[in-house]
Amino acid sequence: MADRVFAVGLMVLVAAFWRETAELAGASGGSPVGPAFVPRVVLALIFGLSVLLLVQSVLQAEKAVRMTGISDFLKLHWRVPVLLAGFGVYVALMEGIGFTWASVAFLLGSFALLIREYSRGILIASAVIAVGLPFGLEWLFESALNTFLP
Repeated sequence: MADRVFAVGLMVLVAAFWRETAELAGASGGSPVGPAFVPRVVLALIFGLSVLLLVQSVLQAEKAVRMTGISDFLKLHWRVPVLLAGFGVYVALMEGIGFTWASVAFLLGSFALLIREYSRGILIASAVIAVGLPFGLEWLFESALNTFLP
């Protein structure tokens, strides 16, 4: 049952984000795609995977996660709701400080939350990825795709 609730909740969230992408500017400057293109591709993939999860949870009902096991699951995997809350903060920050800096903050926070054993190499790699990925994506969109990220 929990799988079904999660899948339907995720589909509702995807629909809300899809609606928000309609407010992004269209293609400009000779670009074949606008800033909404990549988010919509990702949202379509998430929606498709949610449909698969929903179908599988109906077909394999005996293997589905029961609602009674949610508290035990959260005790063991408390990082999941914390990461989801962090994602909400990330989305809120994106409008205020932009994609790049909001992504850097989200990735640094996520890595700090998810890394179980810290070492110098892991911290350096995490910092490089957290800073390099958003700036790399910004460069890719502006240089190769001739469009801007929000």
